[in-house]
Amino acid sequence: MARQRGSLFQADVRTPEGKRLRPTFKTRAEAEAWETAAKLAIEQGKPLPPATTIPRAKTGRDLTLLGNLYDHVARTEWKDMRAAPSLLRNGLQVVEYFGRNKVVSEITPAEAADMRVHFADKGLTPSSVNKRTAALSKLLKVAKDNGIVVNTPRLRWNKIEQTRFRYLDDKEERALLAYWESMGYDDLHDLTILLIDTGARCFSEMVPVRWDAFGPDFKSVTFWHTKTNKPRTVPLTKRCQAILKERKKVKGWGPFEGFARGAMRSRWDTMREALQMGDVTPHTLRHTCCTRLVLGGVDVKRVMEWMGHSAIVTTMRYMQIRPTSLEEIVHVLEAA
Repeated sequence: MARQRGSLFQADVRTPEGKRLRPTFKTRAEAEAWETAAKLAIEQGKPLPPATTIPRAKTGRDLTLLGNLYDHVARTEWKDMRAAPSLLRNGLQVVEYFGRNKVVSEITPAEAADMRVHFADKGLTPSSVNKRTAALSKLLKVAKDNGIVVNTPRLRWNKIEQTRFRYLDDKEERALLAYWESMGYDDLHDLTILLIDTGARCFSEMVPVRWDAFGPDFKSVTFWHTKTNKPRTVPLTKRCQAILKERKKVKGWGPFEGFARGAMRSRWDTMREALQMGDVTPHTLRHTCCTRLVLGGVDVKRVMEWMGHSAIVTTMRYMQIRPTSLEEIVHVLEAA
């Protein structure tokens, strides 16, 4: 059966001597026709039909080594994607684990499993380990497309608990905002409020937003570049409006012009230790927004639209924390 290899199609025939022949053709029909004719010739003891193998496009480097393969994927696949920093970082960690001179075709399922254990032992969450596994999967897929490997090893993924997520209660929010104020971190103070009240993703949506994305009197904001590639507009609370009006007086192209992501990470780490909030991340503020909408009785369709979820199953995770009619019958047990 002919198989596609990149833009070409590869026939597959084994001779009586055990030699495997895999010529490539421009179309599937050509590959299958040659394969059929070759098998018939072998059965009849006749010479094989002629076949000219079409060379694959040159990439300018030897992709059989993992380091070169990573460089190729980083340049041709990842660098222009919105999630490029994360993709490149995860891919680089895979390369650092195996070594740049690791022969790609020699990566076995057992070695891939050892890699997962390695990252888990370093304290990474199951989700973070899966991201490294996804990077390895992409590298192997490109290797297969370029004829470096015939079959990719089967990769296993960590099971992710989908019903647990961290969000801030009112007391924790007040403590967090008070900390930013006490340290004089006005940017982080204002950013925290905007993230909680909009549910925006921190670095991909809120930080790069420009003034022209806001509606009149700052009553709404439109995030044009989102994870799902679907723009969404959400209304702004009064405290967000007040913050934006003040920041407009001193900021250039957007409310967070000049925002230093590296400095934020350092300050965030210090905050977590000071407030004993080791499991709180900027994404926790997005969880907080969604949780408050759900607990406030907003229907699932509107919560989904507000948060920009691409699938309703994502929103339904949060609906499990919503009070249900079961609370109306708990008194039966209390009276027992």
